[in-house]
Amino acid sequence: MSQARARQAIEIKLMAWAAVRPIRVANFEDGFEPMQDETYLQAFQLPGATTCRYLGGEAYEYTGIYQVSIVCPAGQPLETAETLVKELTGLFRVDSALSRNGFEGMVTEPVEQGPTITESATYSVPASFTYQGEASAD
Repeated sequence: MSQARARQAIEIKLMAWAAVRPIRVANFEDGFEPMQDETYLQAFQLPGATTCRYLGGEAYEYTGIYQVSIVCPAGQPLETAETLVKELTGLFRVDSALSRNGFEGMVTEPVEQGPTITESATYSVPASFTYQGEASAD
């Protein structure tokens, strides 16, 4: 399934970027326990429609939205999250390539900041972008 390869292409880029910050990315597969007063990222893939425009079904087109939520401790200035959104905008520029094991795609819409979501101990600032790509039929 090439939605998985699209996700992997995005996550490899995101993880490499986060490793030099350092900021951790919560990974539900490994389990994640945030440290006290830690700013961290939560990432989600929202797959879109899969289409096939080719006779014989040789290749499929995959689209979706990828969201990175920046989770900050309550009381931390909003500027912290806004700075990270700006950095993500540079990392996932429109037309930047996304490639993984036969999936060839790109970011098709710029990173967009969503509304701040507040909770008692944290607040989250979501940032998302759309992607599109193509891969041979699995």
